[in-house]
Amino acid sequence: MKRENYRVPVWFAYTLAFILIILLTFGALHTMGRSTIWSLDGIAQHYPILKEFYQILHGTAHQSLFSWSWNLGLGADQMTTFAYYVVGDPFSYLIALFPANQLELGYTLLTLLRLYVVGLSFIALAKQFHFRRGGTLIGALIYTFNGFTFYVSYHHPFFLLPMILFPLLCLTIDRILHGHSWLWLALVTAIVLICNVYFAYLLAIGAALFLFIRYFDLRIKHTQLPKLWQLCLRLGLAIVLALLIAAVILLPTALAMVTSSRWVGPPLPTA
Repeated sequence: MKRENYRVPVWFAYTLAFILIILLTFGALHTMGRSTIWSLDGIAQHYPILKEFYQILHGTAHQSLFSWSWNLGLGADQMTTFAYYVVGDPFSYLIALFPANQLELGYTLLTLLRLYVVGLSFIALAKQFHFRRGGTLIGALIYTFNGFTFYVSYHHPFFLLPMILFPLLCLTIDRILHGHSWLWLALVTAIVLICNVYFAYLLAIGAALFLFIRYFDLRIKHTQLPKLWQLCLRLGLAIVLALLIAAVILLPTALAMVTSSRWVGPPLPTA
């Protein structure tokens, strides 16, 4: 009888490597009695808004999410303010699981969870492309622990979301090119739009480049592709459905962005 060859799953090997690297890097902060909350934007913006969001989720805040607050600058709409930081971030909702006196720990653990999922997202894309196990593991670790991810983990943790979403966008686009359903692309695109408008247009540029390069790559390899009109129709349907799903958060956030003092685009028409 042949001996069956049991191999450790790539995600499990990645998890072990991830834990080791985290202990050697983020663990050093713990030994020095420090946290991952940055002394500038972290303590002034990200952590306070997460604490307020915690109170909203538990129903103990003085105001609901859909109201005006004079505690935000000189006064601001809470929904559009929170949408940029926490509302569209699915990881932020997990803060509700922590005790009120452990929110700092929750902030750190959610940062590490985002970082962990960055690698899982890469592994999913690598599986779609049938990468070898060793290449998948090394690629996932490099993608997870590069200079940018380390920087934003300490400074702006929600900036890890594009690192999670971009491989998923590429994966779903590749599935469409191979004749599969466009609904997964619609779902991922909707999540991108809900997460952050700023992320959305940057990821759209990257996704468009991937689509262009991958399409001609498959044509060179003589892979059977959908007809061009079918491909455009599927992509168009995915984008329209994503916009409809995300509109409840996307529209007020986009309106707030273009009326902000930071807006550098053309002036909006006035009545």
